[in-house]
Amino acid sequence: MIYDLHCHLDLMPSMREFAKDAKESNINILAVTTTPKAYEKEIAFFHSYENIKIALGLHPQLVSERYNELALVEKYIEDAAYIGEIGLDYNRQFYSAKNKQIDVFENIIKWCSSEGGKVISIHSVHADKNVLDILEKYDCTKNNKCILHWFSGSLSQLRRAVEMGCYFSINEMMMQSLNGRKLISNIPIDKVLVESDAPFINKISTPQQLEVAILRVELYTNTIWNHGSEIIHLSSKSLFK
Repeated sequence: MIYDLHCHLDLMPSMREFAKDAKESNINILAVTTTPKAYEKEIAFFHSYENIKIALGLHPQLVSERYNELALVEKYIEDAAYIGEIGLDYNRQFYSAKNKQIDVFENIIKWCSSEGGKVISIHSVHADKNVLDILEKYDCTKNNKCILHWFSGSLSQLRRAVEMGCYFSINEMMMQSLNGRKLISNIPIDKVLVESDAPFINKISTPQQLEVAILRVELYTNTIWNHGSEIIHLSSKSLFK
């Protein structure tokens, strides 16, 4: 079985065709959304697909223009078992919305901590300390599974996240840089998950391409840990309720 813990299903050239083929190929997907309106659409389309889990998201890069949609997140969050993509992005082009990003992220994490039982996929760019501070403030990892998507922080921040109980979803791009490989090798294998981040990496547009991307990463993990891919499968399966 294939598990992809971070995929943008709604950004595929043909979302419904992609989902149908993924189901036939026994590919399990955590389909993150960038807005709650996208979540509404995907839940309506794929609620009967056992292999696809739709996550309720409000992407930090869209917060400046979609800030008012935080109310929609609050509307749906009680019934949403999966949350993402959420987080903080302090890249120069998004930094002006820093305060709004923090407000959105902090509110969502607070709600998740209150509800419990969520699987949360978290984006963090140049904001790892703030992300971890907010998770810690609300003790979010105590009753939720927090996944740091494409983590690129420091080793000390990674160790802090590990101590908090975070998971890490890794991808092909991380394997291609020295820093990415160093970070991967320092994650406990039982906290490693695999993602495609499709379609953003290598312009993945079919389930077959997605499967190849996931298997490449799994094979790489086997060079670091004995039976790495088997352990990753067990961790992934536990998150697909």
